[in-house]
Amino acid sequence: MIVQKEIIKRNAQFILSHFDYQEYKFPRAIMTLKTKGQIHANNEEEMLKHFMESDLKDCRINGYPFYEEEDCRLYPSFIFIDLDLSLCNVCKYPERKLDYILKQTLNRIEKEINGVPTVLWTGGGYHIYQPITVHNPNSKELKERYPLDHIHAFKEFLPYINNDLTTEFMRFAAKYFTNNQKDPKHNPSIKSCLIRVPETINSKYNFTVKIRQKWDGKEANASVIASYFRDNLMQRKSEHEKKTIDKVRYIHINKIGWIEKLLETPLADNRKYCLWKILIPYLANIKKLPKYEIFPILIEWLDKCDRMKSIDFRSQSRIEDNLRNVKNYLPISFDNLKDDNFELYKALKS
Repeated sequence: MIVQKEIIKRNAQFILSHFDYQEYKFPRAIMTLKTKGQIHANNEEEMLKHFMESDLKDCRINGYPFYEEEDCRLYPSFIFIDLDLSLCNVCKYPERKLDYILKQTLNRIEKEINGVPTVLWTGGGYHIYQPITVHNPNSKELKERYPLDHIHAFKEFLPYINNDLTTEFMRFAAKYFTNNQKDPKHNPSIKSCLIRVPETINSKYNFTVKIRQKWDGKEANASVIASYFRDNLMQRKSEHEKKTIDKVRYIHINKIGWIEKLLETPLADNRKYCLWKILIPYLANIKKLPKYEIFPILIEWLDKCDRMKSIDFRSQSRIEDNLRNVKNYLPISFDNLKDDNFELYKALKS
C-alpha cells in the first residue's frame, strides 16, 4: 500500500507539473469514482487520500486552478485533447487509424507551437496534455499574460460566445490541432478540464492509465494560435450579425397584417379560439419566435382582453398547452376565418 501510494504521489506530482500553478497550487478541484462529482482538495495529502479511498479509480485533477465565480481571471495555460477510439469504429483497424490521427496531431503541435506534450493511453483512446502560454499582444512585456476576456483584441467578442474566452480558446485549439478529429462529445471548460493521473484506473475499461509520451517540461508559445482563434471569433461574430439581420428581415417579410392588428385589438370573447387557431401558430411557425418571446406578447394581449371583460381564464397554462401542441400548424387564413368563425371575422373586419 505504501509503495502504491508513492507511485501515485509521483504521478500526481508529474501531472501537477503541467499546470501554471505556482501561485494557485491548492485548493484544486479533483474527482474520483467515489466522489462522483468534483470536490476541492486543500493540499497534496488530502488529494492522495481521496485517490486511495477510491481504490485509484477515475482519479482526475482539474487542469485549471480553483477560483470563486466572481473572481475568475484565468488565462489560457493548458490544452487538453481527447482522441477517442470510438472515432475510428468504422475503420477495419481502429487502433491503427487512431495512432495515425495521434501522429498527425503531435506533428502539428510540434510544427505550429514547438510543443512536446504528454500523451496517455486511457484504455479507450489517447489524452494529450500540452501546457501553453499566450502573450498579451498589447503588452510591452513579452511574457506578460492576461485573461483573454481582459484584452481589447478579444473581449469585443464576448457577446457572441456562450463561455469565457479561455474555455473557447481551449476548445478551438483542440479542434485546430486535430483537424477537427477530436472526440466531439468531449468539450472541457476551465471548470471541467479533468486530467487523469497515470497508473490510476479508468473504470469504464478497467484499464490502468499508461504514459506513452512525457511532456518536455516547456510551455509552448501558442500566441500564433490565438491569432487564428481571433479570426474564428470574427467569423462567429459575422455569422451572428447575419443571423440577426436575417431574423429581422424574416419577421418583417412574414408579418400578416390582420393578425398583427388582432394583437393590438382586445376582445371580449373568442380568446381560446384566437390562441389556438391564430396567434400561437402565427408567432411560433410564421414569425419563428422562441417561447420566451411568445409568452409576454400573449400575456399582454390577454390582459387587455381581460380589461374589456373579465373571465376565468388560466392564461399561462392555456398558452403552454397550445405551444406544446402547435407542431407545424399554420394560422387560419382570413378568408377561411369567415366560414370557421364568422363572429370573429366580422369583428376583425370592422
